Amino acid sequence: MSIPMKLLWKEQSLVLWCFSASLLLSSCEGTGPECGSLDTRNSVVKIVSDDTDNKLVNFAVKNSSSVAAMVDDAKSEAEKLAIWEKARQGAVYRLDDTILMNSRNRAAREVTCIGLLYVTVADVTAEKEVEFKVKQTPDGKTIVSVNPFLF
Repeated sequence: MSIPMKLLWKEQSLVLWCFSASLLLSSCEGTGPECGSLDTRNSVVKIVSDDTDNKLVNFAVKNSSSVAAMVDDAKSEAEKLAIWEKARQGAVYRLDDTILMNSRNRAAREVTCIGLLYVTVADVTAEKEVEFKVKQTPDGKTIVSVNPFLF
């Protein structure tokens, strides 16, 4: 090879190496928020379970034969209300393993997701599809919001 050819080869190699490194770094730049991360899943469950007007848990409480039997044995309205409240507070929530991503907005670093949420109260398990958004702020924090669901 002549000297100019060797220089051209080195320049091509350098350009190829820089392009490869740039591509690798841009793909590692941060994938943004995820639908199924443990933190996201826990946030969704906490948001729903902390909702005092949670229609999913109310449905499960009203359809539980165990809760109904305890309410039937109650002597006063105050006892009935206490039984219903205790049943609501003892509800067990679970977000299904399969969570689907509806959309991703890379510029806003936001994803919209859907998953099945289960709530178990005594002898009844109710389920409802829940839609939620996960947004990653510029400082790396994650914000989760749950869209209200209707029955």
